[in-house]
Amino acid sequence: MDEMEEELKCPVCGSFYREPIILPCSHNICLACARNILVQTPDAESPQSSRASGSGVSDYDYLDLDKMSLYSEADSGYGSYGGFVSAPTTPCQKSPNGVRVFPPTVPHPPQAQHHLLPHTGVLPPVPRNSCLTCPQCHRSLTLDDRGLRGFPKNRVLEGVVDRYQQSKAAALKCQLCEKSPREATVMCEQCDVFYCDPCRLRCHPPRGPLAKHRLVPPAQGRISRRASPRKISTCTEHELENLSMYCVQCKTPVCYQCLEDGKHSTHEVKALGAMWKLHKVVRDQISHCTVKLRQTTGLMEYCLEVIKENDPSGFLQISDALIRRVHMTENQWGKGSLTPRMSSDFDLTLDSGPLLQTIHQLDFVQMKVAWFTFDTASAHPDIILSNDNLTVTCNSYDDRVVMGNTGFSRGVHYWEMTIDRYDNHPDPAFGIARADVMKDVMLGKDDKAWAMYVDNNRSWFMHNNSHTNRTDGGISKGATVGVLLDFSRGILLFLINDEQQGPVAFNTLEGMYYPAISLNRNVQVTLHSGLPIPDFYTPGESEAAGSVC
Repeated sequence: MDEMEEELKCPVCGSFYREPIILPCSHNICLACARNILVQTPDAESPQSSRASGSGVSDYDYLDLDKMSLYSEADSGYGSYGGFVSAPTTPCQKSPNGVRVFPPTVPHPPQAQHHLLPHTGVLPPVPRNSCLTCPQCHRSLTLDDRGLRGFPKNRVLEGVVDRYQQSKAAALKCQLCEKSPREATVMCEQCDVFYCDPCRLRCHPPRGPLAKHRLVPPAQGRISRRASPRKISTCTEHELENLSMYCVQCKTPVCYQCLEDGKHSTHEVKALGAMWKLHKVVRDQISHCTVKLRQTTGLMEYCLEVIKENDPSGFLQISDALIRRVHMTENQWGKGSLTPRMSSDFDLTLDSGPLLQTIHQLDFVQMKVAWFTFDTASAHPDIILSNDNLTVTCNSYDDRVVMGNTGFSRGVHYWEMTIDRYDNHPDPAFGIARADVMKDVMLGKDDKAWAMYVDNNRSWFMHNNSHTNRTDGGISKGATVGVLLDFSRGILLFLINDEQQGPVAFNTLEGMYYPAISLNRNVQVTLHSGLPIPDFYTPGESEAAGSVC
């Protein structure tokens, strides 16, 4: 049932639904969250807005509602009310589950600022002419005199949430309690053990050799347990030999003994690791389908729980919306998302353009790279480049990755990025990456990138989703972030405003890396490459400074 959990969480607060109500668009929202995102509209309402009440709008009558949604490049795109211009635009906020909501632009009267009374469903009066925007489909509607009471409560969803939470509460217990195991509060990924707080303090102190262990919430630990480490496979015909080569003709992994005395001795073979990486070009498609499968599975599990409902009126209240969602999901799977995006023959051609550009950029007198720019070809589609590909921003609120068009494998290299725009305290990430890094997540989330992500107060280093070395000191508009890559020592370090930020971030770096950055639409930066090494740093002597390959 884990896949169903996202179906049971409010798009505003990111927590499990509490007293959910059903909007005319069939989406759900917590009663208290609906109160929090109300926006007061002007007294002079348009004729269309009077039709958009909590109960008087058809599920399909969205033409007028769309006209009331105001899109702005400066906010989340949800908008408030088409004619409301008496207050300045308020930046959006991001809920814990990633959905951005538009906060109130007009303060509530003092008598309306107390909390929702627990378990009673009693709300203080809603101000006149209040407008509510669905945080999922962005449909806007104006409340009638009944306010939020005009929306029906989703009793079925509330019951499913209760049952789900009860099933989860009894699932994870401490593995070290001798009698009556307590509820686990953390799981150590290295020890592979669930701990309650007393056992954690007694058996897993936050000091000594255990201080570097990563403790995660029990639910996350349960998921990580499912992923077993990659094992070395042995040949089925020669049990003592590891599979190390790939037979191109038979399309199967083989061992060295197969090549010497087996049926593959005359076949074309290639290195197993090389073919493994080659076949990984379909990873983005697999990732896309995996996410869609997880979402579909969650929806199906939710539907099965709803079918168990014994309340006829509650079931019929949401059944039409669920049927539409199932049909929509079915149609999306039928749009060719599983069609192979490459041939089975892997017809690859060599692109010598980056290599030629690198050669032209070499200054053979000083052995220093003149410059590089951001690469339009490998950038995520949401990335926006300008200024001859030296300035970058994004049209998405999610983090997107763009890399430099030149790779480095030796020498010492230093480049900087100036923060041209920094709104709403995002956390861009700067660093280096392999050519096959994931482009739709923050830099450093996978094992193909080494990065520093930073907000307005502090920074962290991140590789393979492991966060280390929190350091005070952040960025703002006009700040400069420097990246220093030294292959003679195999290290990477970062600077903010010409001062080193934290210790050496990463070491033992070998191979080909590309400059990279991840950011969202709240950030814009400009690249300055081919810069001299900072005065405080002394490069290693094993390589000529600035050489590139």
